[in-house]
Amino acid sequence: MLIEHEISSLQRSIIQYRSEGHYDKVTEAAAELLEKGILLSDAEAILSAHYISALANYYVGNFEKVLFHIEAHHESCLSFGTKSDWMRSFYLQYFVSTFASDYEHGRKLIEDVLSIALEIEDFIYVGIAYSNLSYALNKLGKFPEAMKAAQQAVKFANLYSGDRLILSVRAHLHLIQSSLNLERCDVALTSINCLNQLSELDDFPREKAFLTILKGRLHELLEHPTEAFRFYTLAKEKEELLHDYVFLKEIQQKRIALAEKLCSFDELALIQKEYIDLLHEVENQNWIKASLELKLRLQNSAIKTNEHIDFLTGVYNRKYLEETTDKWLADSVITKDSIVCIAFDLDNLKVINDAHGHLAGDEAIKLVAKICSSEIRKDDLLGRFGGDEFVLVMKSITLENAKKKALEIAKKVKALSLGHPDISDQITISIGLADNHMRDVKSFKDLFHLADLALYRAKRNGKNQLVSFV
Repeated sequence: MLIEHEISSLQRSIIQYRSEGHYDKVTEAAAELLEKGILLSDAEAILSAHYISALANYYVGNFEKVLFHIEAHHESCLSFGTKSDWMRSFYLQYFVSTFASDYEHGRKLIEDVLSIALEIEDFIYVGIAYSNLSYALNKLGKFPEAMKAAQQAVKFANLYSGDRLILSVRAHLHLIQSSLNLERCDVALTSINCLNQLSELDDFPREKAFLTILKGRLHELLEHPTEAFRFYTLAKEKEELLHDYVFLKEIQQKRIALAEKLCSFDELALIQKEYIDLLHEVENQNWIKASLELKLRLQNSAIKTNEHIDFLTGVYNRKYLEETTDKWLADSVITKDSIVCIAFDLDNLKVINDAHGHLAGDEAIKLVAKICSSEIRKDDLLGRFGGDEFVLVMKSITLENAKKKALEIAKKVKALSLGHPDISDQITISIGLADNHMRDVKSFKDLFHLADLALYRAKRNGKNQLVSFV
């Protein structure tokens, strides 16, 4: 109990440190959270610690640790990640792609983040995703799309970020960047003035450095080369402290271009030498090579992960369902944990297919999967067994509570199906339940067989009901 209390206390401290922009303190607290999470075998704490460590180390410029925690978070997701955890994993992988300058892959990853965030209604991450999507689109030269994404980011930051000022700051930065790329100095200036009024901006040095670069770009567009050069020089000094080589290269390129018009030959030569030294330093940075290697490993892992997912519904497939349940049942021999199997299928899929076609039938199957996914606990295992039959495996739950959950799902399916635009028939489901204490259950096949027998009885008794194996 003491360690659990310490974990909660650390999580509260991390939230406070992040809101204040004290990322050095965040890294220390996250390292301690990871240690205690491992000690307690707390999967949620471990995932949270790796995620926070990756982000915090990015903001303090320790990129080798960033890559370490991104990969560790991904590996933890493979073992016990929820949909929210995978959303965060895609967000971290987006950073890897930007390190590797693969902005097209980064765009796809951040679109995955946005898709999940909208589905689970995590509006803070919706805003984060739009903000980073704007950055990727700007890098790809898709400026109008980048502007629209940035405007959405500002909207969600204002509506849902609450006391997380940093989200609004970043959204405005990407709106400024998009505006400048479209030569909309008026829009850029509005957001710059908005950020200039924030006394808290000093708490976010990376964002303040980015704003300084954007001010330089604004003065370039306004044909104020001396002011532009001054802001780029200020930005260079800030970025040298943050060790962000991507921005440093961009800044030095802009300073050289302006120095050719403004500076003496000797001053220009000095700036050019600084740029050459920077390129040599970048070449010697092992983390850049490491980020390319990690990107490849994560892409290969994604291919393997997709082998576990049912293409139509996005829930687990039969193979993963069987393998994971077998592991749970093997562990339960020692832990004596209860494991419940719920088998269910649609009662009237054939009627929908015959009346409206198989695409409508597919929509019905996807709807059931989506409703079930939104109702289950984060550690529950939902898979499509085949056709319109699903299996939900739950551990550490009584049969009675599992029945209640199954009935809640059935009620939601029946209520929401009529409001679906692509399904004109009401959907009901028949349900069979069994647990590992009823018989000598050693494998998924044993447990599923009992639940499937109960499902058969539910069908035979008139459908649209729940039967528990006795």
